[in-house]
Amino acid sequence: MQKDPERQIKDAISPSKLMRYTSDLSRWVRLSGSEEEGYAFDYLEAILKGFGLTVQRDRHDALISWPGEAALEVTAPARNTIRCITHSFAASTPPGGLDTEVVAVGAGYRGAQMRGKVALVDGLAMPGPTRLAEHAGALGIIFINPAHLYESIVSTVWGSPTPEAMGMLPKVVAVSVSQTDGAALRAHAQNGTLRVNIRAAVDTRWRKTPILIADLAGHETDRFILFSGHVDSWYHGSMDNGSANAVMVELARIFSRRRARLRRGIRFAFWSGHSHGRYSGSSWYADQYWQELYQRAVLHLNIDSPGGKGATVLSEAPTMAETWALAARGIRDVTGQELQQRRLRHNADQSFWGIGVPSMFSDLSTQPPAEGAGDESGGATLHHRLGWWWHTVDDTIDKVDRANLHRDAQVYALVLWWWCTAPVLPLDYRETVAELREVLRGLQAAAGDAFDMAPPLDALDRLAAATERLAVAMEHIRAIPGRGTRRQRAAAAAINDALMQLGRTLIPVTYTAAGPFDHDPAAPVPAIPGLQSAAQLGALAPGSDERKALHVRLIRERNKLVHAINTAIESVDRTVDRTRGLDRARV
Repeated sequence: MQKDPERQIKDAISPSKLMRYTSDLSRWVRLSGSEEEGYAFDYLEAILKGFGLTVQRDRHDALISWPGEAALEVTAPARNTIRCITHSFAASTPPGGLDTEVVAVGAGYRGAQMRGKVALVDGLAMPGPTRLAEHAGALGIIFINPAHLYESIVSTVWGSPTPEAMGMLPKVVAVSVSQTDGAALRAHAQNGTLRVNIRAAVDTRWRKTPILIADLAGHETDRFILFSGHVDSWYHGSMDNGSANAVMVELARIFSRRRARLRRGIRFAFWSGHSHGRYSGSSWYADQYWQELYQRAVLHLNIDSPGGKGATVLSEAPTMAETWALAARGIRDVTGQELQQRRLRHNADQSFWGIGVPSMFSDLSTQPPAEGAGDESGGATLHHRLGWWWHTVDDTIDKVDRANLHRDAQVYALVLWWWCTAPVLPLDYRETVAELREVLRGLQAAAGDAFDMAPPLDALDRLAAATERLAVAMEHIRAIPGRGTRRQRAAAAAINDALMQLGRTLIPVTYTAAGPFDHDPAAPVPAIPGLQSAAQLGALAPGSDERKALHVRLIRERNKLVHAINTAIESVDRTVDRTRGLDRARV
């Protein structure tokens, strides 16, 4: 009896090896571009070479920001010293510190009187509140963290900056205090004058940072799955991201022993600059290898913080619509949980949307939501659900659960196996059409008579019919036993080309505002970002310059979307016409 390869893949994963790799990587505090991070890259490079993978290690310039010492002294109404930390890309204070008044503000503080003062806000240190405080004229911002002090990065600049983006780097001081200390500060600020002296040092400069690429070639095509995770960490970072690197290494071991069965290859990519450079490693790679990724990358599979203690929820893992079905199958197979459709967030080294590479996962497993927990700005709720130790000194090996890590590794192994071995790429753009139709209908309802979404909605109807025809052709290929005939393999290759072209055409206009060759700021990016402002059109005065100008912009964005959809339809129709009959033909 032939053994089930999927069962073999899952059974081959060693929990003891996963924990050993995680423990080994946790020996080092892996600040981006640091000597200790280099030791972790040495370790990974040696192991991957030992598995017979083709390994390339680069060093590139990246703008990296290491938070240094920080101190906060209350000078009025009574002197008191409070523990605090500062954050990546925040401004440093002058040698004598920043001595000024503190203003306590709530969530909507755009109009608060903060000029020349320090804002006191609740929540984790995030770019959004930092930017608002700076625009309001504040000199600094104090974040009141929940319970623990969380390391963070307060810049919106994605990756290393261009000359234009240099001006977007924060110019305000930013520190975080604990919930208890923050409550006392807020009480003082609300009851009278609160003055503080903040001293903070942040070392922001260009550094050489490493990147490690390990290739496992497929036997039918030079195309590959880009399987990526960051190596840099806050403190020892056992869960974030030592456990993820451990899963990547273990799957490299397992798949290297099955390379003869891989139609497509795997490119294991280990980034630096995630935590201290705002995804500078993955964005550099996207820029440097844009053409190769455009031509050869069929998927970006990202892994971040798997196997956390208490992380029992896998039903909320984010994916793109077109990759959801296979992700759901993998999670159901391993855990029995049903995956919800949750659009990928603009974080976690998702630097490849502009190229049009489909993506699956970032975080996979999380802790159950706390009762009554609401959504917080900047993804703070998600970060709490990765574990209270996330981005703290307590992210140590005891926060990694052996069974949970084994489970998460099995999910990744299964979906990676399917991506490497399926005759046709496991992408379903019918789901994408359904998602885009829902978004456009919502925008039409919000815009009312002020703007017409009929052209892209009509184009989507045609794309829906085209993707149905493509799905039928894909099912015929899947039903062919073995490798099929030469002509059938040619039909499968043509369908795969069309599936890749669908992503290259649709993803940049539906996931990015910056387009193919730049990176959007590190902020939430809604679906079809170019048309989102249609919801604001009706609120502007009829005949006003603002309304007319926005209408011009929306027409252009609508044209861009309709053109992308029509291009996708043409690609599918050509492919279906070319392959009609080839899927069943015999030589």
